[in-house]
Amino acid sequence: MRKKVFVALRMSGIAGQEKLGGIFRFLGDDRDWDITLIRSAEEFTPKRVKSALAEGYDGFIVSIPDTEKAAALLADTDIPTVVMDIHDPKLSARRKNIVFIRNSPEEIGRAAAHHLMQIGRCRSYAFIHNPSVLEWSVDRFRAFRTTLRDHGFWCHELEGPDRLRDLERPIGVLAANDDRGFDVLEYCRTRRLRVPEDVLVLGINNDTIICENSRPRLSSIQPDFEQEGFLAAKHLFDLPAERTVFVGVKEVVRRDSTAETSHSGKLVQKAVAYIRKNACRSIGVNDVVAHLGCSRRLADLRFRQLQGTTIGGMIADVRLREVKR
Repeated sequence: MRKKVFVALRMSGIAGQEKLGGIFRFLGDDRDWDITLIRSAEEFTPKRVKSALAEGYDGFIVSIPDTEKAAALLADTDIPTVVMDIHDPKLSARRKNIVFIRNSPEEIGRAAAHHLMQIGRCRSYAFIHNPSVLEWSVDRFRAFRTTLRDHGFWCHELEGPDRLRDLERPIGVLAANDDRGFDVLEYCRTRRLRVPEDVLVLGINNDTIICENSRPRLSSIQPDFEQEGFLAAKHLFDLPAERTVFVGVKEVVRRDSTAETSHSGKLVQKAVAYIRKNACRSIGVNDVVAHLGCSRRLADLRFRQLQGTTIGGMIADVRLREVKR
């Protein structure tokens, strides 16, 4: 029997387009769904939802934020519903026939940290939250911070870009999303902070309208939105064991706001991570060089070029910071 499915996806950016593509990939050529597609918050109204309920729709797939009144009507039903990447308290409280598909903050944070660390020039790191610090923003920060800590680096948590001028440069910055990344680039432009020389900026979502039109163009992490759409369709009428399903990262899209990865950068970043983990264990310059597996002359040269100090100088600096702490 052909099923009537109500799909509410914001289609103005890459996320909604790829989610819809994932839904169609699941359905394949023999589509047995009669889909009503809602493309914006202006269309996703309580009146539209009431009409769909009255017409006997079999399921709902929802991924349009800031539509609390329409979502509240779905929260009071037990019609099969899949919610993608929105955090609505009333829908979250519903217990029956509902699945949440979300991009994984752990994988986003991990991918961001590795991308910035591999560049090899960052002396400090920062995460800049969305203007209103929401749960998903906090989750992304924690994952980013954890990965950096595992490699011997500290991450500053900022609610805005104003404190960037106080941090040691170059600074590796992860913004909570592309909108916030654009704000960071604008801040750097007005404060004469060079990107990517002084600040390297990475956004999240790969919204091409924002990323390709910012100056410089914004690098960004693209979650696997297409897979989210595929799983939303798969689980709408076949509930998974887990109430929430997390989906990983598709790719890190490198643009002008982050520098190219170099062999020298990787070498220096490896040295910095080793120093920060072991500086208080009586290591010396020769221990760092042995860890790198290269000549002392090369290690000293590259370290001075990218960090502006000597290996011995950084060992002493890390020890001093630990004593102060």
